[in-house]
Amino acid sequence: MDFLRTVESAPIGTAPTSALPKSRSNSSLSSSTSTENSPTLCEQARDNLGVADNDTTVLSHSRELCFLDLTTSDLNISEALGGRSTATIECLRVNRCRMDSRAFARLVDDLCSDDLACLHTVDVSQNQLSGVEAGVALARLLSHAKAVRFLSLGWNKLSLADLRPIAETTAVSWSCNVACLDLRANPLTAPYKRPSKKSSKHYPVHEINDNEWIGSLIARMPELTHVQLAQATIGDKPLISLLYALTRSGSNVEYIGLEWLGLDNRLSALRTIMSNLAAPSRALHLNLSSNYLGDNGVEVVATSGAVLSSLTLACNFITERGTGILAKWLPLSGLGSLDLSDNYFGDQGVISLLATHTSDANPGVPVKSSDNYYTQLTVLGLTSCCLSDTSLRLIADALACKWAPLESLRILRNSRMSPGSKLLL
Repeated sequence: MDFLRTVESAPIGTAPTSALPKSRSNSSLSSSTSTENSPTLCEQARDNLGVADNDTTVLSHSRELCFLDLTTSDLNISEALGGRSTATIECLRVNRCRMDSRAFARLVDDLCSDDLACLHTVDVSQNQLSGVEAGVALARLLSHAKAVRFLSLGWNKLSLADLRPIAETTAVSWSCNVACLDLRANPLTAPYKRPSKKSSKHYPVHEINDNEWIGSLIARMPELTHVQLAQATIGDKPLISLLYALTRSGSNVEYIGLEWLGLDNRLSALRTIMSNLAAPSRALHLNLSSNYLGDNGVEVVATSGAVLSSLTLACNFITERGTGILAKWLPLSGLGSLDLSDNYFGDQGVISLLATHTSDANPGVPVKSSDNYYTQLTVLGLTSCCLSDTSLRLIADALACKWAPLESLRILRNSRMSPGSKLLL
């Protein structure tokens, strides 16, 4: 049967490949991941090219300035250039150098003394940047190197307030061309504190009360398409303000990564965030992986009226009750891609997911549909969900009855499936 163009299973001896669209943030990001093993923008590009750090022959002709595991006293731009012109440099990478804001400001001063017309990637993750001085240096760098598209600031000590100089740049018409902004694992605001039972407030009091400038910060980045906030420390009100600015009318943002933010204890904030997505002006992929939302969190998402093009709910302890809630929401959601990987709901969860498309008298038996599809899903991720061959038979029957125009099904690491189970589809 040819209902699917791509079906992935994991028979013994085969290496899995991903059928889901690759995003700039992992669908399930481990909280124990060390910064030494965390991928950075330039590191991924170098891996794809097969360039080794000690390959001096290649680096002498490289368009990258790379500083790895050095002390701040060793950050010498002139020496690193080695006779190359700064006008040819496309990527600046400074990782694990214990660089503080003062050292970063000196580095920016050296860079901005020459032309940076081709610089499109700035990766200063895994350092010690903090304070307004870092924000002032960033504002100067972005105003001088107008071609920068990828800005990686993850695993530093930056707060949102530190980036305020970018929003308050005196040049009224100035805007940068950053498309991808990485703020992962930064203490963006004061830590979240659960309200006391006696408190009637939905949100705790935070050190940042005036968040209107956050909209100005995002407005300085009109080309922004991808934002990564995984593992960041951020309070409810700043998070809501930031997400509202990112999804406002006219925004070009396509991907927002909110993994590991502990949203299971912050369902009021999640409800507000999702309700603001009721009428998005563009296709949006929202990644809520590893937030331990459970079925209650899924219910908040499904009843918010949000309209999304892609949603990742991996590692959220979703049971068959949660998949049943999703089943009723799918026709209204506009979703084209749904990833439920690493939720161990088993075959019963698949039955619930297909429940609204089956007969009440015969659960699991699909009902013949009209010419219209019940949902618009083209990509479905069910990796590591404890599924058996029964789930595949149910999905195959549902597809035959126009449950979804599915093109890609991800079913890796389901140990209860037989090696040749994908032939069922």
